Amino acid sequence: MTIMSFWFPIEEVSEGNARILVPKLIQKNNEPIDHLRSRAAVFYNPNMRLNRDTAVLSLQYLKNKISKPIKICEPMCGSGVRGVRLALEAKAENIVMGDLNPSAVNLAVENINRNNVREKIRVRLMDANLLMNIHSNPMNRFDYIDVDPYGSPTPFLDSAIRSIKDEGLIALTATDMAPLCGVSPLACLRKYGGKPLKVSYSHEVALRLIIGASVKSAAIHEMSARPVLSYYIDHYGRVNLSMKYGAKNADSTISELGYIVHCQKCLHREIMKGPYLKISRKCNVCGNKMMVGGPMWLGELSDSCFLEEIQKHYSNSNIYCDPRLARLLHSLKEEVNAPITFYNIDEICSKINQSSTSLEKFIEKIKDSGFEAVRTHFNERGIKTNANILELENILKV
Repeated sequence: MTIMSFWFPIEEVSEGNARILVPKLIQKNNEPIDHLRSRAAVFYNPNMRLNRDTAVLSLQYLKNKISKPIKICEPMCGSGVRGVRLALEAKAENIVMGDLNPSAVNLAVENINRNNVREKIRVRLMDANLLMNIHSNPMNRFDYIDVDPYGSPTPFLDSAIRSIKDEGLIALTATDMAPLCGVSPLACLRKYGGKPLKVSYSHEVALRLIIGASVKSAAIHEMSARPVLSYYIDHYGRVNLSMKYGAKNADSTISELGYIVHCQKCLHREIMKGPYLKISRKCNVCGNKMMVGGPMWLGELSDSCFLEEIQKHYSNSNIYCDPRLARLLHSLKEEVNAPITFYNIDEICSKINQSSTSLEKFIEKIKDSGFEAVRTHFNERGIKTNANILELENILKV
């Protein structure tokens, strides 16, 4: 096979069923690999493999649900690995990819040809928003759009919403976790329209802020955006949104926005749904001033039926996925219907000056006391429970 010549060094890697060419990174003076990736001629991050695994499974679910040929868009394709995998593993046949980087477009075309999927994928040298907007005509919209930028997905939200079909899926990846986790609260307010919380469960808040921004953007167009798969892993947040037309649907999701009010002193927190904060900012446990986060999404982060279906696809698949995927899907399913936010057992033990304890034993004690308790994928020492902080302290002291 004749390989197109590139001005930068390349190497072949395997991911899923795809064999692709990617920039070859040469480390000098122990330079961090992430710095090299960010400066490469074309961006490819092997650590995002699990992200692409869930994209394949989600598309398989959507294909079965719609039962007709579907149209897909990846407006920032980079090396083209995601689109190639969707064509090979999810059997997608109408994929539109784009990138504003000529080197990325050339490399994506080469990878498409190498994997014999040239009849299924078109690549355009084009700005991401422009690519989506030219497909916003009702007869030309997409069933699935995957927005995976470097940083925040919010600059592309409106274009994605305008170009998605009724009951289509929009997948978003956010890597700008510093603003979302409270390090840069003004940047979070600017990008996501909500205030973050710098707390032990800040990664959950981050996902809820991403979803909240999506819900508000969709509602402008009289559409609902409801999460069916959301998770945090490897320093990024990932959200799959099921989109549905109609003002009543939009109103339904808007009603699930609200605030989390948190006390840094005693770890008490309260949840308040609604567009306006109608709760005292004074902690009713210790009297300390409470922090306010939001508005954000306060509904379910994932849908149990969606998770069941993609678990089936995963079990029946002959694709080698990230080994962490099965554990992640199991954890996400356990967390459906679990209380909002979680408690870090080590944080509570430190607060009451007690040595840390086994997570499994603590969960058993919580359940024996008549409360709900499940582990969370957000933190290996985290517990989602309907017991409050005082009840958890008393359980730990027994």
